[in-house]
Amino acid sequence: MFLVATYSVSVILYDIPEVSDIYWPDPDQTLYQDNRNQYNNTRLGILDSNGSFGSSDFADGQPLVACDAGPGIKRRLTLDPDGNLRLYSLNDLDGSWSVSMAAMSQPCNVHGLCGPNGICHYSPKPTCSCAPGYVMSNPGNWTEGCRAIVNITCDHQEPMKFVKLKHTDFWGSDQKHLLSVSFYYCRNTCMSDCTCKGFQYQEDTRSCYPKASLFSGRTYPTNDVRTIYLKLPARVNVSNTTFPRSDVFDPAPPRLDCNQMSIPPILEVHSTSVEESKWLYFYGFIVAFFVVEVSFIAFAWFFVLRRELRPSEVWAAEEGYKVMASHFRRYSYRELVKATTDFKVELGRGSSGVVYKGVLEDERPVALKKLKHISGGKEEFQAELSVIARIYHMNLVRIWGFCSEGSHRLLVCEYVENGSLATILFGDKSSILLNWKQRFNVAVGVAKGLAYLHHECLEWVIHCDVKPENILLDQNFEPKITDFGLAKLLNRGGSTENTSHVRGTAGYIAPEWISGRPITSKVDVYSYGVVLLELLSGSRVSELTVGSDAEVHMVLRKLVTVLADKLEGNDDSWIDEFVDCKLGGQFSYVQARTLIKMIVSCLEEDARKRSTMESVVQTLLSSDEADK
Repeated sequence: MFLVATYSVSVILYDIPEVSDIYWPDPDQTLYQDNRNQYNNTRLGILDSNGSFGSSDFADGQPLVACDAGPGIKRRLTLDPDGNLRLYSLNDLDGSWSVSMAAMSQPCNVHGLCGPNGICHYSPKPTCSCAPGYVMSNPGNWTEGCRAIVNITCDHQEPMKFVKLKHTDFWGSDQKHLLSVSFYYCRNTCMSDCTCKGFQYQEDTRSCYPKASLFSGRTYPTNDVRTIYLKLPARVNVSNTTFPRSDVFDPAPPRLDCNQMSIPPILEVHSTSVEESKWLYFYGFIVAFFVVEVSFIAFAWFFVLRRELRPSEVWAAEEGYKVMASHFRRYSYRELVKATTDFKVELGRGSSGVVYKGVLEDERPVALKKLKHISGGKEEFQAELSVIARIYHMNLVRIWGFCSEGSHRLLVCEYVENGSLATILFGDKSSILLNWKQRFNVAVGVAKGLAYLHHECLEWVIHCDVKPENILLDQNFEPKITDFGLAKLLNRGGSTENTSHVRGTAGYIAPEWISGRPITSKVDVYSYGVVLLELLSGSRVSELTVGSDAEVHMVLRKLVTVLADKLEGNDDSWIDEFVDCKLGGQFSYVQARTLIKMIVSCLEEDARKRSTMESVVQTLLSSDEADK
C-alpha cells in the first residue's frame, strides 16, 4: 500500500501481484464527487507548519487539517502499515506522538486490510473475520487473509451452493458487470463459471457483479442494498458458522465515534482454533505488561513531575493534550465573551438557542450558538459533542469547539457568509436571487450532507430538524447544514423525552411523528422533500394552510398526488407554473422534472417507500450529468 500521484491526482493504492486498485479517494465515486481536480499542471502536496495537508488536485481547495491546527508543533505525515494516511503531532511534555488527522475515518474502507477472503466489520471496533467456508491462513497475521476449507479446481467438478451475506461486498475483482439482469440469471452466470468465487447482486439497480477473487471484503454500516453470494461446495457445512456483520445494523447500534482518530485501530481476530488461542494469550500477556508499564509511568509522573509544575502549567498541559486528542478545543466563557464583544452581534435565533457572531484571537470569524434546554449533565454534553465535532463534510457546518462552564453551554462553529437559505428565499429585505444553477447545487449539496450523516458515519446521525433556516450558504453559495446532532443534546421545551419524541418544525415534520412512532433517518428524507418543494417553488409550505401539522400533511399529500399524476404525462408545460416565477423561466426542464420526482419520492406517506439520501444524491448527480 503506498501513496502515489497518478493522472495528477494523489491516491492511496493497494498493490499486490493478484490485484491492484485505488481506495483513496473513494473509488465508488467519480473524481468530481470526491472533490478532486484531474486537470491541473502540478503534482504537489504540501504539509504546512500549521498542520494543513493540501494537494494541487483538491478541487475545493480545502486541505486536510490537524485537530490541533496551529504553529509551533512538530508533526509527521505517515502512511501506516494498515494502509491509512495519518498525521501525528508531538507532545513536547512526554515525547509521545498522537494522531491529529487521518485520511480515512472508516478503517474497513482500506482495501486488503483483512487479506484475501477476509471480511472487515465493526463489532464495534474494526475486526477481521474469515468468510464462511474459509479459515485463517496464518493466525496472527491478517495480511495473508484466509484460505478455503475445501479447494476446488476446474478439473474436478462437484455440486456447488451459494451462501448469502447481507450488506457485504468484496470490492473489485469483478469478472464482468451485467446490467438489468434478474437474480437467477446472475446466479446461473456464476454457477456455470468454475472460476467464479461468488457474485454481488444489487436488487434496486438489478446489477450483477460475478467475482474472480474475494479481496477487500467488508460489511457496510449503511442502508444501501449490497449482498454477496459466496460460492461454496455443497458438502461444506456453514450452518453453525457466525457470519461476519457490523454491529451498527442492530436496532440500537452501539455508541461509536464517526471518526475515531486517537490511535490507529487494532484489528481483532475471530477464530476458534487452538493455535489462534495461543496467540491471543500471548498478545494478552503483552497488553497486560504494557498496561502495568504505562500505569507505573503515569504514577511517577503524577507524584514526581507534577510537583515540579506550577498549577497554571499543569492546566496548560492537560488542555493541550485535549486539543490534540480531538478535532475541537474547549473555550472558556470569558474567551467567548471577548470574541463576541459581550455577545453584541446577533445572527439569528431558533428553538435550540441564539447565534452570535464573533472573532477568535487568531482572527478567525465564527458563529457562537448559546444552547438552551440542554438534556443531561456536563459529562454527557461533552461526550455527545465529541461525536458531533469529529464529523467533517464540505456540506456540513464545521464545529471548532465548545464551552461548558456552570450553566453555560455554547458551540463555536464555522461562520458562513451568506446566511440561511430561508433568509435568501423568503426574506423581504434579501437582495440575493438564487439562479437555477445555484438552486440545483443547493439541492445536491444538502442531499450529500444528509447522506453523509445517514450512511457514512459509524454512529448514525439523524438531524431531526431539516429546514431552510438550518441550511446556510457560503460565499460561493455552497450549502452547509447546521444544527446536526443536536437532537440528542436538546430537550425541546425542557422535557425529559427521548429522541423518539423530539418535535421538529411545523410543516417539515414527517407523518409518523404525529402518531408517536420512533424516529428514523426517513424523517430527514421527508423534511428534505419539503425543502426541495420550497426551493423549487420559491414559496413557504406554511403558506399552503394555516393549521395543525395534520392539516399540512393532508395538503402536501394531495399536492404530491397531483404532481405524481402530472409526471405520468408527456406534457411539461405545467412545470413553468410550478417553478418559482422569479426565475423568469430560466431553468432546466430535465433537472426540474428530476427534482419534482424526488419531492414525490421523499414525501411518501409510508416511510419505508421513501428514497434514501444516498439514492437521492445518485439521482441528482445523474440528472446533472445528463443535462450537460
